[in-house]
This record gives sequence, structure tokens and C-alpha cells, in this order.
Amino acid sequence: MVRRYLRSRKAVAAAAAAVFVVWSNPQVVPVGKSSWMPRFGEPGAPGSREHGLDAVPRNLTLHLATHSHSDIGWNLSFEGYYDSSVHGVLRGVCAALWADGRRRFTWGDLAFLDLWLDDEGDEASSVDGRLTWRQVVGELMRRGQWAVVGGTYVSPDEGLTTWWGHNAVVDVGHRTLARQLNATTSVGWQIDNFGHHSTVAHVLGNTGYTALVLGRMAYRDLYDFASQGQLQFWWQSREHTGARPLLTHFLAEHYGLVSARFDFDRTSRCDSDALLGELLRLARRHVRQYPGHGHVLVMMGDDLRFVRAARWFGCLDRLVARSRQHPQWRDVRLQYSTVPEYLAAARPYLERARLRRHGGDFYPYQDKPVEQYWSGILGSRPYLKWLVRDTEQIVQHAEALVAMQGLRRGNASDAASALEPHLEFCRKQVAIGYHHDAITGTCTDAAYADYVRRLRLAAHVALRVGLAALQPDAGPARIEYALDGRVDAYNTATRDVADPGRDRVEIGAGRCAADACAGAAVAVTNAALLAAQSQVVRLRVHSGDAVLVDHAGAAVRDVHVRAADNGAYDVDFVARDVPAFGVRTYAVGNRTRYPDAPPLRTLAAPGSRAPAAAEAELRQGGVRVRLAAERDGAVRIEAGGRVLRHQLRAYFGNPHVQSSGAYVMHSFGLMYSVVFWLFGGALAAGLAAAWAAHSGRAPRAMRALRVPRVGGCGAGAAALVGGGAGAVCVYYAGQVASVARLDAWTRGQGAAALVLPVAAAAYVVGGALRWRAWRVGACVAGACAGVALALLLVPAWQSRPLTARHLRLAVTRADGVCDVARARVAGGIDAEYMLCADAPHLLHVSALVHAPRDREVFARLTGGRGRALRLFDGASVRSRQSSVWTPVPGAFYPAPALAQLDGLAVHLRQSVGVASVVRGALDVLVHRSMSANDFRGLKQPLTDTQPARVALIVDLRADANPIPDNLRVNAPALAFVLPPHMAAPPYAGSDAPALPPLSLVGVRALQESGGLRVDARVLAHGPVDFAAARLLNNAGRAATRVHGDWALCDASAANRTQTPAAQISLRTGEQALFRF
Repeated sequence: MVRRYLRSRKAVAAAAAAVFVVWSNPQVVPVGKSSWMPRFGEPGAPGSREHGLDAVPRNLTLHLATHSHSDIGWNLSFEGYYDSSVHGVLRGVCAALWADGRRRFTWGDLAFLDLWLDDEGDEASSVDGRLTWRQVVGELMRRGQWAVVGGTYVSPDEGLTTWWGHNAVVDVGHRTLARQLNATTSVGWQIDNFGHHSTVAHVLGNTGYTALVLGRMAYRDLYDFASQGQLQFWWQSREHTGARPLLTHFLAEHYGLVSARFDFDRTSRCDSDALLGELLRLARRHVRQYPGHGHVLVMMGDDLRFVRAARWFGCLDRLVARSRQHPQWRDVRLQYSTVPEYLAAARPYLERARLRRHGGDFYPYQDKPVEQYWSGILGSRPYLKWLVRDTEQIVQHAEALVAMQGLRRGNASDAASALEPHLEFCRKQVAIGYHHDAITGTCTDAAYADYVRRLRLAAHVALRVGLAALQPDAGPARIEYALDGRVDAYNTATRDVADPGRDRVEIGAGRCAADACAGAAVAVTNAALLAAQSQVVRLRVHSGDAVLVDHAGAAVRDVHVRAADNGAYDVDFVARDVPAFGVRTYAVGNRTRYPDAPPLRTLAAPGSRAPAAAEAELRQGGVRVRLAAERDGAVRIEAGGRVLRHQLRAYFGNPHVQSSGAYVMHSFGLMYSVVFWLFGGALAAGLAAAWAAHSGRAPRAMRALRVPRVGGCGAGAAALVGGGAGAVCVYYAGQVASVARLDAWTRGQGAAALVLPVAAAAYVVGGALRWRAWRVGACVAGACAGVALALLLVPAWQSRPLTARHLRLAVTRADGVCDVARARVAGGIDAEYMLCADAPHLLHVSALVHAPRDREVFARLTGGRGRALRLFDGASVRSRQSSVWTPVPGAFYPAPALAQLDGLAVHLRQSVGVASVVRGALDVLVHRSMSANDFRGLKQPLTDTQPARVALIVDLRADANPIPDNLRVNAPALAFVLPPHMAAPPYAGSDAPALPPLSLVGVRALQESGGLRVDARVLAHGPVDFAAARLLNNAGRAATRVHGDWALCDASAANRTQTPAAQISLRTGEQALFRF
């Protein structure tokens, strides 16, 4: 019988299945797999080198890198961390280093150092009363005992930060280090970022950096690099022009301590021999994962450590001394080192070795096996993500406006130089907003509130700076650092966001009231975009007798007026063709001065709002967009022969089993795996009972339960039946069963409602077909495969529509400005579709969303082709495509500015997470709120009740180049209210000639002995060659090109050269620094 079984096909099939499962599991056989092959689980870090570059060296040098990692705002706010620990750490470490010249320390959080030196830098130090704290730190740096690494003001999230943001974070950090300590650094420090982006390697490599230390890599990448001894490699972005390779060191383990016994903030015990043993085991483990130079970096620190600095260094001193005498340390040397000293020791070997060259990213990030993807950070706290972008746009515009006005006024005024410190404050707040615990939303409610306060304050200050730059004749500007009080300016991009008080600029009753209207000028500035643009401008005027005219005194065309509350009027109009690096001005005045212009009250429309219906039409600029609500709650969008669909959907989270949290986004299959286990168990039990009841040896009691035989089938048919049942189970769980029922089943409550029907159905089928044991096994195996394949191949079943079944669309028309269709969605969520005359080929699709608890809300736009994503970060386009075997959370990628499929382009005004899990569809995470904690260090669950409007700006053209429009979307015009005599300044209506495809990536104005100097950094989005004098529309100011690096800082001036630049010639994707 055994021989007959072995000769049968069943044995061959079983063996093949076993080999496939084992081969596919990298936990068992950790070798390379084909891209189509599924992975069950993730590999752990290897213990030995499998494909080493060189033999493992015998003589080792262990470099103790003492450090303290301090997040800008996480469980506490920025000042909260500073007051509770960081302030004491900085002072204590200085005292410990000053006491012994052999000790070393590495610091990477520049914002805290800046705060401390601003606070106490000029006070007499406690280590030497003759020196200030700033002088003490400077002397320690000169001795080589204190090293500042990173050089960025904060450690930003690498995927969600824009191109301008990456450059600004480096600029602010370099300038801060130069101002506080007259120092610079060339070693990057990104040890706590949630995944790593090649943009960072490109920016750092071109701003004077020579090395970079990384700290978080996905398990699969970690295995790939470490197993070949390649955790030191050259990183060079393949997507960016002119990328320089950067020597990169990846930490084999977390940046924290070797073990808890080294945490001398919490223990005073110092067992030298036991600690040396742990260090030696760490060294033997790590040396196999790096090239064979024998230098091992030992991270000696953790979050907010060295509060008791004297105790730390006291024990470490004993370890270093003891290692000189220990018999097991004859071939091993233990010494203090800073991270730059370690890299300098290893670099001669590394430059000779044939290191791996890596050109891609390290996304998506997962820190543990089995689907622990940190994709939740891409949708957490969307309001904060929008606020960071809004503030960045205002600051970017204000710095360009200051430079523009300074250049136009020549060297006579130092107004630009006087405004620069205020701009630097604003840049610092934006940099803090890009910290990896800020823009990702992975912070407590208190830290979140602090981030929001900082960003709002920075936006207010930047708008006041812009106002001061536009009217320098008013005398020295007094910039108030206060959120109270009105700012007579706003960002025109806020038409997409429901943020009361920020969606239009108000001309107060003091300027123009019902009984008297002295008038005001409205300046629409285009200082951040190097191309002309049109923008919708929104005003609120407190007089119906006022008139709106352009700079020539002619009535403005395409204006829409609506009566508002308290006798005010909301006025919307299109500012047409605002010139590149220029201004258009308009006047709001009385009819005495402008008799030919109609008063606003005569233009006020009673409101052309159509009744709500299942269909609607938007019309602007010759473009017609037809909207139709479909039965499943989606909205069908038809324009120019194209058909798109928009639908709000939600993934729902289980707070009881494998819950998603602030960081981790779990798939439906993992969170509700208990449901599928119950289904499989019930199926197996029912089939087994049927087999037992219908066998010849069945007890008499079971024979009474037999069912009539209706036929038979083979193992293949049994497997197909099981597979179909598994697929039905997935569909029922994902689309039919209530979430409350699923949650109850995972807790073992009411499971009989699932188990009994499945077991009964299995009993009937198994009995009717008289399945024997091997057919029962085939059916159960088929059911397991059906569940797995349905979860992987039909991801649409894992989410449900959030929208109501019968949407009603209500249209508000504003001819010549914007048509808007609104729909009330189930759960109090409003969807909005807006078509505006300034760019009628762009449809603004948005929703005011507050995520229900334990929901991850996303918008699905259908109408593209394929699943290959193209993402634009403001500088380069990179392609992404996830395997069909990848769970849904692993398919999401960060998108800062633009997401594309073939035939579908979506512009973004805030960083989001995007995926294409359904062919031809783009999924955009818009909100999430979780009641459970995923235990990644955050002390509270991410329960976000802040409503947020996320705008998706859809290009209605099928295959047009979206880059020019994306630059305009993310560099919107600002509108300022000025005194009436500013209505027609000399430059108001000037039209600058069109510039090539360029974007301005930072500009800085400084007053020098020879006059005003402006540094401008530009990025080419196509080949350019034009006269340099046209760049800033600066009336012929001579230009020079600065070679060496891009940083807007003079700290690296010794490494730079300048050449006259009559022409600006750049390749596509090339960035350069010019000085005027």
C-alpha cells in the first residue's frame, strides 16, 4: 500500500507543494527569489556573511560612539523635551568631556543645540567661568571631543518632504551651525527616519557632504545588504541629474544600546567583564555584515540618554581601561570615537574596496516580519500635512518677494537685510514641521498642538514680511510674532481647504465701510514661480458701493460677488497672467474716483444654486464637466471624451487583534485573520464529520445523520470547491458582514453564527459527494489557497465605500470664476468638485473628512491604465509598482507633489500616501483615526478628530505633460491688501518675457558692504539657455554662478568658486546656485 501511494501522483504533488512553500519562505531558505514568487514572512538579520567581499578580519577596533537621540516633538513638545532632559544632557556632557580629553560625544539634533545656545550660549559656563557655554562647545569641537553630525536643522521625513523642504532643512542647519559655532559638518545623520529616500542622498551629496549614516531599513533590504557584508555602500540617486555618490553606513541594529545593562541613566551597576563580553559578541556579529576593514561602530546611547553623563563616562572609562588587560581582548581594541572619526578610520579601506553602488530608495519601511508596514504615517494627521505645505508656500513666496523688491530698489535700502532674520525664523518652523515625527503625525496631541501653533505663527510672520517688502517706503517694519490680530494677506491656494479665516483676504471696515470707502490696493504677487500664472483671488469687502478695478482703472472682468453676513460682500475674481517674479495690482475704491466701474452691490448675484440632483454639470473656459452619481456611491466624471470615477472608501481596523496604529497599517487579512481561521476550522470540522458519518465504520447514531448521495468528484474538483468557498468567505467578510460582527468574532463572541453555518454546509457537501480523507484534505487546502489568493488578487474586497448609496449633487455657479458641485456623504463628510477659470483643464476634487474611529479613509480615482505609479517630488519623477503578492499596506508610497498612472495625473497640495492596488485606479490616503496603539513608542493611540480637506487636482487632459501645472499648483500666488496709493506702482502691470521651465528652490537676500546680494538656487525641468539678467527680472543686475555646492550658506565658501554668468545654461534636472 505504501509503495502504491508513493507511486501515485499525490505524493509528487504533495512534495512539490512542500518545496514551493519552503522555497518561498525566506525565514527557512533565505535565498534570492523570482519577482513573481510570493514571500511568506520577512527575513531576519543574518548572523553570518554568505557572500562576503573579503575574509572577516581578526584584529578589530571597536569605536564607542556616545550619543543622545532627541526627537523635536514626539511624546512631548519641543520645549517639553528641552526643559525635561535635553538642557541637562547638553550641560552634563560638556562638563564630562571637559574633565577628560579622551572622551568623545556625537550630537545630531541641531534644533536643540540652537535653542540652548540662544538661551544660554553667552552665559558663563559651570566648567570654566572664564568661558561661555558657546566657547566651551567650540573648544570641545576644536579638540575633536564633540562632533556635530547631520547638519540639517531637524531630521526630516524623507518621503513626505518636498524638494524645496529638503534643500531648506539643509540650508537652515548649515546657517545655524555657522552662526552659533562657526562650524560645518560633512556627515549626514538619518538614524531614526521611517524609510530612506534617494533624494536625501542627492541633496546631501551636492551640498558638501561626504558620508551618511542611516538607521532604518526594511527587513528584506537589510537581509540583502547584510548577508553580503555590504552595509557600507555608495548611494547615488538614479533619478537625479548630476548625482554624486555618498559613502553610506547603515546601522546593523537599532541606534540604541547594546543591552539594558548599558543604560547608566537607569542603573549604577558597572560590571566590566560582563559588559565587555556583550561588546565582544556584538563586534563578532557586526563585523561579518560590513566590508573587511575591522572597524566596528558601537552605538552607545539612545533616546534622551546621558542625563547622568558623569555616571555614563565613568563606567565607560573603566571598560576602556579593563579591555587593555582582558585576555580575550588581545586582538580587539576598544576606544572612544565620534562618528566622523570612525568613518575617517574606515574610509581608506572603503575607497579601495569594490563597494556596492545603490541607486534606489528604501521604501516601504517595515521594522518586523509579517507585514509590519509603516504606511500609516502617510495618512495620519492630514491637517498637519496640509498646514506644513501651506506655510512652506507662504515662506517660499515671502523670501522671493523680499529678494525681488530688494533688487528692484537697488543698494539704497537695507530693508531686505532687515527682514531676513524674520524669514529665518519662519524657515526654522517649516523645518520643524518636516521632522519625521511631525509631518508623519506620529506624535501626541500636545506635540501636535505645538506643531500647529508653530506653523500658523510662521505663516503669519511670513505674510507680514511680504507686506513689509511690498511697502518699504513705510519705514522700518515691525514684525509682530503673534497669532492674534488680522494679517492683510492670504495664500490663494486655500480655496481648496476649509480653514475659516484663511480662505480669503478681508478689506476691513477701516479701509472701506458702507458709509465711506477710502480704498485699498490688492497686490497679487507671483514671486515664487518663474512663469506667468493666473489665480482666483477671494476678497471680503464691507461696502456694497465699492468698485473693483485693475491697475489701469478699468473694471475687472470675470468677477463674482455674493452678499455675505453683516453687510459684507464676498468678491471672487481671476487675476490674469501675473508675470513671472512680478505683481498685478487691483484697487478697491469708491465711485467718485472710478465712475465708470459698477458698484459691487449691482454685481451681487442672489445665488445661482441649482437644486440637488443625481447629475450636474460644471462649465468654465469652454470646458464642460458632467458629474453623475452612481449606485455604489461613486461619482462619474465625464470631460472631453474621458471618463473618470471618484469614490471615498475606507479600510477598517480591528482594535483587538493586530491593530493598526499611528505608524503601522495592517491589511484586512491580518487584522481579521481569526475570522478566516474560524472559517477554515469549521470547514475542516464539517468535512471530517461528514467523512466519519458516511464511512463504513460509523456508529449507528451518526448513520442517522447521513445525507443522500448525489454524485462524486475528484481531488481537483474538491480543491476548486474549497477555493470557491474561501473566496466567498473573503467577500463576505470584506463586503457583507458588519464591522461590529467581525470585531466580535475576533474576540470569540458570537462565533457560532459563523462556525455553525459553515460546518453544516461542509457536512452536507462532503456527505452528498461522499468525500474520503484525501478529498477532504484537498478541499481544506483549496479553501486556504482561496482565502490567500482572494486577499492578494482581489484587494478591492478589503475596503468598502464610505459614500452614501444615493448621492445628490448641488451646483453653485460663479460664471467666469468657479463652478462648484457639492454632495453630502454618509457620516457628515462633504465631497466637492470645483472647476475654475484660471485653469479650466484642472478639476479640484476634495472632501472634508473626519475619519470614523478605526477607519483609514482613502479616495479612489479610476480612469488610468495599468498599475505603474510615477511620483514627482518637485525635482524628479520616479516609478513605483508593487507586486500582486504584496499586501495592500506595502503598496502605498509617499507622494509629495504629483501622482500619475498612464492617462491619469493628480496634483497634490500636501504630502499623501498613494497606491494602485486596482488596475487603472489611484488610491490616495486622506485620513485615519485609530483607537489602539501599535506600540512603537508613542504613549497614546492616534485618535485624530480634526477634520481635514484633502484636495486632489485632476488633469482632465489624458496624456499632457503635468510638470508645468504641478509647479504652478505648488507655487500659488499670494494676495496682499495695501494702502490705496500702491494701486499702480511702476512695476504693477509689467509683463516679463516667458522664462524656460525653471523653479526657484530657495532665495536669500543679504546686505553686504558693497550693497545688496541675492543668492538664488534654481532647478531646470527641461534644457534651458537664456540671459541671466532675466532670471529675477532684476533690471540687468550682473550674475555669477557659484560652483562647489548648492547650500545657501557661506560656511563652505572656501570650497566654492564663482564664474560670471551672462547666460544660464542647465540640463534637465540640473540645479545650480547663482548670485546677483
